Amino acid sequence: MSINWKDFLLRSIISILGITFISFGAALSETMNMGLDPFTALNRGASDLLGYSLGNYQLVVNLIILAIVFFVKRDLIGWGTIYNMVLVGYQVNFFNNMFGNFFEADQMSLVVRILITIVAILIFALGVAIYMDMDLGVSPYDAITPMITAKTDWRYSPVRVGQDLVVVITAWLLGGPVGISTVITGFFAGPLIEFFSKKIGQPLDDKIAEAA
Repeated sequence: MSINWKDFLLRSIISILGITFISFGAALSETMNMGLDPFTALNRGASDLLGYSLGNYQLVVNLIILAIVFFVKRDLIGWGTIYNMVLVGYQVNFFNNMFGNFFEADQMSLVVRILITIVAILIFALGVAIYMDMDLGVSPYDAITPMITAKTDWRYSPVRVGQDLVVVITAWLLGGPVGISTVITGFFAGPLIEFFSKKIGQPLDDKIAEAA
């Protein structure tokens, strides 16, 4: 089967842009001392305890999960999976270092930090919507719930909430950056992602299909 390289390259570029938005939003939230998304918070806590960089540790964890996904439900894997698992951890570290030169959270009021965190969550949700709508596969962490629902009669939403709850509790036990943003991102970002998907992600998908 021939590959439409124009379609693939356009989707790859936009997918990577979405992943960059995810990392940007996550790092901005962490800089405000408001926490990270559940999976990154877990990896941050574990990597700090083990003395590894977030990027290296998260890549190893993603590879382990990816191996499981490959044998259980490999149709969830695509180039977007690879982009996500390789880029997010390193990008979060990069943006954290960059934001450290611009923001001093300890010197900022709580109201300002909350407002910036809201912006960070919006950027994060926009990134997820764009990344997912390119249909190049999902991240290893996001593949866990579909794997479970494919093998059971359980519905997606309660399984995903349960997955995030376990991860948030584990992240907190490991000393990861769990905060307001962690809770909102983990359990209430769905409507935002759906909104951005309808307004931006799906129209982008349609334009790429037309252009290709």
